[in-house]
Amino acid sequence: MELILNLIYIYIGIFSIYFFCLALRSISDRKILSMKKYAVNEQFLCVILYSHNNFEALKRTLQQLREQTYSASKFIVYVILDNCSDRSETYISETANLRILNLDDNVTVGKDQAISILLEKLRDDNTIASYIFLDTNRFIEKDFIANANIALSFNPVVSGNTVIIENNNMSFTEKIKIAYNKYQNNFVRKARSLFGLSDIVSDELLAIRKDFVEKIDALDLKNINTELKYSVLTSSLGYPCLYAPYFKSYIKLFDFNIEHPSLSYRISLFKQCLTKLLTFNVKFIEHICSLIAPSGLVAILLSLGYVFFSAKYYFLFSFIVVFTLFSMLLLGFSISLLKSELSAKEILFLFVYPIYSIGHILDNIPPYRFLKKYIFKDNNLKNDIQKYTVKVIATNGKIDIPCKLDLISENSMAKVIFTFKKKKFTSNKQIRMVEALNELVSKLNDYGFQLKICYCCEYFSSIVDGSKNMVQGECSFEFKDKIPTDTLNTILWNSCSACKPKKFVSVIDDIRHNR
Repeated sequence: MELILNLIYIYIGIFSIYFFCLALRSISDRKILSMKKYAVNEQFLCVILYSHNNFEALKRTLQQLREQTYSASKFIVYVILDNCSDRSETYISETANLRILNLDDNVTVGKDQAISILLEKLRDDNTIASYIFLDTNRFIEKDFIANANIALSFNPVVSGNTVIIENNNMSFTEKIKIAYNKYQNNFVRKARSLFGLSDIVSDELLAIRKDFVEKIDALDLKNINTELKYSVLTSSLGYPCLYAPYFKSYIKLFDFNIEHPSLSYRISLFKQCLTKLLTFNVKFIEHICSLIAPSGLVAILLSLGYVFFSAKYYFLFSFIVVFTLFSMLLLGFSISLLKSELSAKEILFLFVYPIYSIGHILDNIPPYRFLKKYIFKDNNLKNDIQKYTVKVIATNGKIDIPCKLDLISENSMAKVIFTFKKKKFTSNKQIRMVEALNELVSKLNDYGFQLKICYCCEYFSSIVDGSKNMVQGECSFEFKDKIPTDTLNTILWNSCSACKPKKFVSVIDDIRHNR
């Protein structure tokens, strides 16, 4: 019991110092304010809107885009109409800077897949520098695109500020939402941005460089959990998604929902990424550790309990140490309230937020999920494990050796197992299958072996197909009797006798080389 108490306090103590540093950094936000004063060149931007029977909101958003201060010749708008039955296509016509992708195959493909289809169509368009993703239920000001352009000049992945439009007849829970949103935007996200720490990406308001999307070969934003995982992926590459408060949009209160990745998912992602913490990428380490960080209010309550405990009983840390860290945390929280620009009433609503969210927290804590999974037989919570085995050829340049690859996806994490007789090489669990395969290929190369599969071949190029693992691609080898205009589709692990080994370059090095 004593060991557990000590470990919990070390955890709270580290968080207290961390939170205090965030609060001190938030005092001066000149860095963010000065960004808007920089004179940056207008790059050619592509604004992407998705609509499924939401014509009125789409029409309003298009009108607001026509009124932008950004040069009309420097941006284009792509509207995705996903199986719309509200006759949107009859009311919207293409113009000089408006294009329409009409998906009308009597099947609604969904926002994530629809965006992936469009990104693949735009892959060869070298005029586009960056994408801006905007939800049609948002309202924007005339400098929206200009602000996105400024933010993108400092970082390849940028998240925006969501401002809630208040009204006079707000309910108690709606006031809690507004207070929490203000606190997150004005303090937490801004302080993290000043430190260069990652924010979570969201397809509702996101700006991202086109070359960055293509280097990663994916834009996986299906839900709040996959958005968190994509954020972790960008951090691991050395380019965390940064929050830009001046890149903002407005949303009506009834359209706004507070979404958080589930606690169990964050813990699972943290455990899967533990093996990656041996790195010099400090921002990535912080991002992983932040997955299990408590809220400021919870930390204060726990820290206060340790103050009383250490004053009466023997504890690993002296009362002076415990009280000092508690004072730092309390001072930091006071600064955070000042920087959040909340009124006195809104501060009270903020204090109620933990009670408001307790249902969501309880529903997602691992013990309760365990009960639902194994006692109440909730099939939706069973481990999502998929395994696919393929036969491959490995070569050392002299002989070909028949082997086996096991491609395993477990709870959204991927790993690959290479088997030859009784010998095995296993990758660590990775965010995407392509990275697990890359790790395995590197291990085999260290022993002088090369897999004769499409992924390891110079003729292979991946394609954006909407899957988070990015397993599909194209082969450019001119096989006998192949028609030059034909496209030869393949997947990463397909074996091929014409395989020409390629040199692997890390994504981050490739991006730096092309900046």
